[in-house]
Amino acid sequence: MSSEAIVREIAGRELKISSPDKTFFSKQGQTKLDLIEYYEAVEGPLLATMGGRPTLMQRFPDGASGKSFFQKRVPKGAPDWLETTVVSTPNGTTSNAMVATDLAHIAWAAQMGCLGFHPWPYQAANPAHTDELRIDLDPSPGVDFEDIRTGAKLIKEYLDELGLTAYPKTTGSRGLHLFMRLVPEWDGYQVRPLRWPWPASLNGATPNSSRRLGGKRSEVNGSSSTSTRTHHTRRCLEPGACGPEWGPKSAPRSSGTR
Repeated sequence: MSSEAIVREIAGRELKISSPDKTFFSKQGQTKLDLIEYYEAVEGPLLATMGGRPTLMQRFPDGASGKSFFQKRVPKGAPDWLETTVVSTPNGTTSNAMVATDLAHIAWAAQMGCLGFHPWPYQAANPAHTDELRIDLDPSPGVDFEDIRTGAKLIKEYLDELGLTAYPKTTGSRGLHLFMRLVPEWDGYQVRPLRWPWPASLNGATPNSSRRLGGKRSEVNGSSSTSTRTHHTRRCLEPGACGPEWGPKSAPRSSGTR
Protein backbone atom coordinates (compact mmCIF):
# COMPACT_ATOMS: atom_id res chain seq x y z
CA MET A 1 0.00 0.00 0.00
CA SER A 2 1.25 3.48 -0.81
CA SER A 3 2.38 5.61 2.12
CA GLU A 4 1.01 8.97 3.16
CA ALA A 5 2.04 12.15 1.39
CA ILE A 6 5.33 13.81 2.27
CA VAL A 7 6.68 17.30 1.64
CA ARG A 8 10.12 17.80 0.11
CA GLU A 9 12.00 21.02 -0.53
CA ILE A 10 13.25 21.01 -4.11
CA ALA A 11 14.95 23.96 -5.78
CA GLY A 12 13.84 26.16 -2.88
CA ARG A 13 10.18 25.21 -3.23
CA GLU A 14 8.03 22.97 -1.06
CA LEU A 15 6.50 20.15 -3.06
CA LYS A 16 3.87 17.76 -1.76
CA ILE A 17 4.48 14.21 -2.97
CA SER A 18 1.45 11.96 -2.65
CA SER A 19 1.90 8.19 -2.43
CA PRO A 20 5.72 8.42 -2.52
CA ASP A 21 6.16 4.64 -2.48
CA LYS A 22 3.80 4.02 -5.39
CA THR A 23 5.59 1.69 -7.80
CA PHE A 24 6.43 3.38 -11.08
CA PHE A 25 8.74 0.69 -12.54
CA SER A 26 7.44 -2.77 -11.75
CA LYS A 27 10.38 -4.79 -13.09
CA GLN A 28 12.86 -3.27 -10.65
CA GLY A 29 10.38 -1.99 -8.07
CA GLN A 30 11.39 1.68 -8.17
CA THR A 31 8.85 4.10 -6.72
CA LYS A 32 7.70 7.64 -7.36
CA LEU A 33 10.07 8.91 -4.67
CA ASP A 34 12.94 6.90 -6.17
CA LEU A 35 12.36 8.67 -9.48
CA ILE A 36 12.28 12.14 -7.91
CA GLU A 37 15.46 11.39 -5.96
CA TYR A 38 17.09 10.20 -9.17
CA TYR A 39 16.22 13.50 -10.83
CA GLU A 40 17.80 15.28 -7.86
CA ALA A 41 20.98 13.24 -8.38
CA VAL A 42 21.23 14.18 -12.08
CA GLU A 43 19.93 17.73 -11.76
CA GLY A 44 22.88 19.35 -13.57
CA PRO A 45 22.86 17.37 -16.84
CA LEU A 46 19.07 17.10 -16.78
CA LEU A 47 18.57 20.87 -16.73
CA ALA A 48 21.37 21.37 -19.24
CA THR A 49 19.31 19.26 -21.62
CA MET A 50 15.74 20.43 -21.02
CA GLY A 51 16.00 23.44 -18.73
CA GLY A 52 14.02 26.48 -19.89
CA ARG A 53 12.14 24.59 -22.60
CA PRO A 54 8.37 24.27 -23.02
CA THR A 55 7.65 20.65 -22.22
CA LEU A 56 4.83 18.30 -23.17
CA MET A 57 4.17 15.80 -20.40
CA GLN A 58 3.46 12.12 -21.04
CA ARG A 59 1.74 10.72 -17.97
CA PHE A 60 1.60 7.09 -16.86
CA PRO A 61 -1.01 6.91 -14.07
CA ASP A 62 -0.29 3.23 -13.42
CA GLY A 63 3.47 3.36 -13.89
CA ALA A 64 5.72 2.60 -16.84
CA SER A 65 4.03 -0.73 -17.60
CA GLY A 66 0.57 0.86 -17.84
CA LYS A 67 -1.12 3.04 -20.41
CA SER A 68 -0.11 6.65 -20.95
CA PHE A 69 -1.62 9.87 -22.24
CA PHE A 70 -0.22 13.25 -23.25
CA GLN A 71 -0.95 16.20 -20.97
CA LYS A 72 -1.09 18.92 -23.61
CA ARG A 73 -2.07 21.64 -21.16
CA VAL A 74 -1.03 22.34 -17.59
CA PRO A 75 -3.97 21.14 -15.46
CA LYS A 76 -5.96 23.33 -13.12
CA GLY A 77 -4.67 23.38 -9.58
CA ALA A 78 -1.01 23.69 -10.57
CA PRO A 79 1.10 25.61 -8.01
CA ASP A 80 1.25 29.35 -8.57
CA TRP A 81 5.03 29.22 -8.98
CA LEU A 82 4.81 26.90 -11.96
CA GLU A 83 6.11 28.65 -15.08
CA THR A 84 4.17 28.08 -18.30
CA THR A 85 4.16 29.41 -21.84
CA VAL A 86 1.75 29.26 -24.77
CA VAL A 87 2.87 26.99 -27.60
CA SER A 88 1.17 26.08 -30.85
CA THR A 89 1.19 23.13 -33.22
CA PRO A 90 1.43 23.46 -37.03
CA ASN A 91 -2.38 23.42 -37.29
CA GLY A 92 -2.59 26.46 -35.02
CA THR A 93 -3.85 24.72 -31.87
CA THR A 94 -2.47 26.42 -28.79
CA SER A 95 -1.84 25.09 -25.31
CA ASN A 96 -0.36 26.25 -22.05
CA ALA A 97 2.78 24.14 -21.58
CA MET A 98 5.00 23.75 -18.55
CA VAL A 99 8.46 25.32 -18.83
CA ALA A 100 11.16 23.14 -17.24
CA THR A 101 12.59 26.11 -15.35
CA ASP A 102 14.14 24.19 -12.46
CA LEU A 103 14.09 20.79 -10.78
CA ALA A 104 10.93 21.63 -8.83
CA HIS A 105 9.01 21.83 -12.11
CA ILE A 106 10.29 18.42 -13.21
CA ALA A 107 9.56 16.87 -9.81
CA TRP A 108 6.05 18.36 -9.86
CA ALA A 109 5.41 16.64 -13.18
CA ALA A 110 6.86 13.36 -11.88
CA GLN A 111 4.56 13.62 -8.86
CA MET A 112 1.64 13.43 -11.32
CA GLY A 113 3.05 10.31 -12.97
CA CYS A 114 4.88 12.03 -15.80
CA LEU A 115 7.52 9.56 -17.00
CA GLY A 116 7.95 11.01 -20.48
CA PHE A 117 9.14 14.57 -21.08
CA HIS A 118 8.93 15.97 -24.61
CA PRO A 119 10.74 19.35 -24.66
CA TRP A 120 10.28 21.77 -27.55
CA PRO A 121 13.47 22.37 -29.57
CA TYR A 122 13.70 26.00 -28.43
CA GLN A 123 14.00 28.00 -25.24
CA ALA A 124 10.79 29.54 -23.91
CA ALA A 125 12.64 32.83 -23.50
CA ASN A 126 13.51 32.88 -27.21
CA PRO A 127 10.75 31.20 -29.23
CA ALA A 128 11.82 32.88 -32.47
CA HIS A 129 14.68 30.45 -33.08
CA THR A 130 15.19 26.71 -32.90
CA ASP A 131 18.31 25.72 -30.97
CA GLU A 132 18.27 21.99 -31.55
CA LEU A 133 18.25 19.80 -34.65
CA ARG A 134 16.62 16.44 -33.99
CA ILE A 135 16.97 13.56 -36.41
CA ASP A 136 14.33 10.91 -35.78
CA LEU A 137 15.17 7.36 -36.90
CA ASP A 138 12.27 4.93 -36.52
CA PRO A 139 11.84 1.31 -37.58
CA SER A 140 9.31 0.60 -40.30
CA PRO A 141 8.25 -2.59 -42.12
CA GLY A 142 11.46 -4.39 -43.10
CA VAL A 143 13.66 -2.10 -41.01
CA ASP A 144 14.68 -3.23 -37.53
CA PHE A 145 16.65 -1.62 -34.73
CA GLU A 146 19.98 -2.86 -36.09
CA ASP A 147 19.28 -0.94 -39.30
CA ILE A 148 18.51 2.13 -37.19
CA ARG A 149 21.84 1.76 -35.39
CA THR A 150 23.61 1.45 -38.73
CA GLY A 151 21.91 4.62 -39.95
CA ALA A 152 22.91 6.50 -36.80
CA LYS A 153 26.54 5.45 -37.28
CA LEU A 154 26.49 6.67 -40.88
CA ILE A 155 25.13 10.04 -39.75
CA LYS A 156 27.89 10.24 -37.12
CA GLU A 157 30.55 9.58 -39.76
CA TYR A 158 29.17 12.41 -41.88
CA LEU A 159 29.00 14.80 -38.94
CA ASP A 160 32.54 13.85 -37.90
CA GLU A 161 33.72 15.00 -41.32
CA LEU A 162 32.07 18.38 -40.66
CA GLY A 163 33.51 18.63 -37.16
CA LEU A 164 30.05 18.49 -35.56
CA THR A 165 28.77 16.47 -32.63
CA ALA A 166 25.38 14.81 -32.19
CA TYR A 167 24.10 12.96 -29.16
CA PRO A 168 21.93 9.81 -29.50
CA LYS A 169 19.10 8.69 -27.26
CA THR A 170 16.57 5.92 -27.47
CA THR A 171 13.03 7.01 -28.24
CA GLY A 172 10.01 5.01 -27.14
CA SER A 173 10.91 1.34 -27.39
CA ARG A 174 11.93 1.14 -31.03
CA GLY A 175 13.98 3.99 -32.41
CA LEU A 176 16.73 6.56 -31.93
CA HIS A 177 16.83 10.35 -31.79
CA LEU A 178 20.00 12.26 -32.62
CA PHE A 179 20.27 15.71 -31.01
CA MET A 180 22.52 18.50 -32.20
CA ARG A 181 22.63 22.10 -30.93
CA LEU A 182 22.39 24.94 -33.45
CA VAL A 183 23.37 28.60 -33.42
CA PRO A 184 20.44 30.99 -32.78
CA GLU A 185 19.97 32.15 -36.37
CA TRP A 186 17.07 30.14 -37.81
CA ASP A 187 13.43 29.54 -36.98
CA GLY A 188 11.77 26.14 -36.99
CA TYR A 189 10.66 26.33 -40.62
CA GLN A 190 14.21 27.06 -41.74
CA VAL A 191 15.69 24.29 -39.60
CA ARG A 192 13.15 21.65 -40.58
CA PRO A 193 14.62 20.97 -44.06
CA LEU A 194 17.91 19.96 -42.43
CA ARG A 195 16.32 16.61 -41.58
CA TRP A 196 15.40 15.84 -45.18
CA PRO A 197 18.74 14.95 -46.81
CA TRP A 198 19.58 12.24 -44.28
CA PRO A 199 17.17 9.50 -45.41
CA ALA A 200 18.12 10.03 -49.05
CA SER A 201 21.79 9.36 -48.31
CA LEU A 202 21.19 6.65 -45.74
CA ASN A 203 18.77 4.65 -47.83
CA GLY A 204 21.35 4.35 -50.57
CA ALA A 205 24.10 3.44 -48.12
CA THR A 206 22.37 0.61 -46.29
CA PRO A 207 23.09 -2.98 -47.42
CA ASN A 208 19.57 -3.34 -48.77
CA SER A 209 18.68 -0.06 -50.44
CA SER A 210 14.99 -1.00 -50.49
CA ARG A 211 14.94 -0.96 -46.67
CA ARG A 212 14.17 2.61 -45.87
CA LEU A 213 15.26 4.25 -42.66
CA GLY A 214 13.10 6.84 -41.04
CA GLY A 215 9.68 7.68 -39.72
CA LYS A 216 7.07 10.37 -40.03
CA ARG A 217 9.62 13.13 -39.71
CA SER A 218 12.64 11.67 -41.46
CA GLU A 219 11.52 9.23 -44.14
CA VAL A 220 11.62 11.39 -47.24
CA ASN A 221 12.14 10.53 -50.88
CA GLY A 222 15.57 11.61 -52.09
CA SER A 223 13.98 13.76 -54.79
CA SER A 224 12.65 16.05 -52.07
CA SER A 225 16.12 17.42 -51.36
CA THR A 226 16.39 20.25 -53.85
CA SER A 227 19.63 22.08 -54.57
CA THR A 228 18.35 25.02 -52.52
CA ARG A 229 17.78 22.82 -49.50
CA THR A 230 21.17 21.18 -49.97
CA HIS A 231 22.85 24.59 -49.97
CA HIS A 232 20.88 25.59 -46.88
CA THR A 233 21.90 22.36 -45.15
CA ARG A 234 25.57 22.94 -45.84
CA ARG A 235 25.32 26.52 -44.62
CA CYS A 236 23.61 25.58 -41.37
CA LEU A 237 25.84 22.59 -40.66
CA GLU A 238 29.21 24.01 -41.59
CA PRO A 239 31.73 24.04 -38.69
CA GLY A 240 31.25 27.78 -38.11
CA ALA A 241 27.65 27.08 -37.11
CA CYS A 242 28.77 25.19 -34.02
CA GLY A 243 28.48 26.73 -30.62
CA PRO A 244 31.46 26.87 -28.25
CA GLU A 245 29.89 24.25 -25.98
CA TRP A 246 28.78 20.75 -26.95
CA GLY A 247 27.62 20.38 -30.53
CA PRO A 248 25.99 23.17 -32.53
CA LYS A 249 24.51 25.88 -30.41
CA SER A 250 21.15 27.56 -30.02
CA ALA A 251 18.18 28.88 -32.03
CA PRO A 252 14.48 28.73 -30.82
CA ARG A 253 11.61 28.65 -33.29
CA SER A 254 9.15 31.26 -34.41
CA SER A 255 5.61 31.45 -32.99
CA GLY A 256 6.17 28.46 -30.71
CA THR A 257 5.48 25.94 -33.46
CA ARG A 258 6.58 22.46 -32.62
